[in-house]
Amino acid sequence: MMNKLVLVIEDDENDREIYGKLLWYNGFDVIFAVDADMGYWLAREAEPDLVVLDLGLPDMDGLELCRRLASEPGTASIPVVILSARPAMDYSEPAKRAGCALYIEKPASPLDVMHEIERIIGRPETAEAHGTHSGREAFTPRPA
Repeated sequence: MMNKLVLVIEDDENDREIYGKLLWYNGFDVIFAVDADMGYWLAREAEPDLVVLDLGLPDMDGLELCRRLASEPGTASIPVVILSARPAMDYSEPAKRAGCALYIEKPASPLDVMHEIERIIGRPETAEAHGTHSGREAFTPRPA
């Protein structure tokens, strides 16, 4: 049995830690990318069940990355949840057009974010959480 894998593409270390740890503690496998290039590569290689994407990445706008993921056959079926400090009022429609499944404006309750992720891809298959892995190893390569 494979756990659900979430790719968090976020350049802010605090946000990566907050959302990543909460997902991990609740039974998800979590991998991280600190920029769009690494996130794009991990989405193609690791085939996550869902991507959590920040818009303000250092090397590419998150909307452009969302468009790239949505246009590629290998990644088009992966739901993308944008989690950004940019106002939803201005960005939720462009995000939807780019292929995003959900737009969440920061600050957002980590529990609310987790519940939205569970709504989209379901709960992890394991009854036990807190770091149990079911065969798919979570990994984060070092930036080049």
